[in-house]
Amino acid sequence: MGDRYPDGITQTHLRTSQWHRSASPLSFIVLATLILIAVSGALGGLPNPSRSAAGPTARLTLEAPQIARSGMVFEMRMRIDAAHAIAQPVIAVSPAYWHELTINTMIPAAADESYGRGGYRFEYAPLAAGDTLRVKVDGQINPALVAGTTGRVTLYDGETLLAALPVRLEVRP
Repeated sequence: MGDRYPDGITQTHLRTSQWHRSASPLSFIVLATLILIAVSGALGGLPNPSRSAAGPTARLTLEAPQIARSGMVFEMRMRIDAAHAIAQPVIAVSPAYWHELTINTMIPAAADESYGRGGYRFEYAPLAAGDTLRVKVDGQINPALVAGTTGRVTLYDGETLLAALPVRLEVRP
C-alpha cells in the first residue's frame, strides 16, 4: 500500500535534486531584461527635460516629455519670463507637434484661442517687465500616433517673434 502512487507518479517524482528547477533560467533572464529596460527610461517615464530659448524681450522655457508610450497621459509646462513688457503674449504650437495628441486642459486658460499663422495660438494678458507666466498643459497620446511627432513652440508679442523652440516627441509601444 505504501508504494502505490496515483497514475503517472513514481518514486522519482518524490526525490528532490539540487539542480531541479521548476522554471527555465531563460524566463528569469527575459523578466530581468524587461525590468532593466523599464527602469532605464527607454520606454518613457523619465522626468520631463527642460529646454529654453531666449530673445532680448523674453525667455520661453518648456518642460515636455521627449519619450513616451502610446496612450500615456502627459504633462507639459511652459514658462514665459518677460525681460521687457510684452503687450500681447501669444504662445503658438505647431499643428504637427500636437498631431494625434489629445489636449485635455490648459491652465491658466488663454484670453483668446485661435488657429492660424503657424499653428494653435493662445493669447494671454499683457506681461510687465519681470513678470512670469506659467502655463500647464495636460494631454494624452492617441493610439494612432506611431513613432512620434515634431514641431515648434513659439512665443510672440502679437505678430512679433520673441523666441522659438523646436520640439520632438518619440512615441514607443
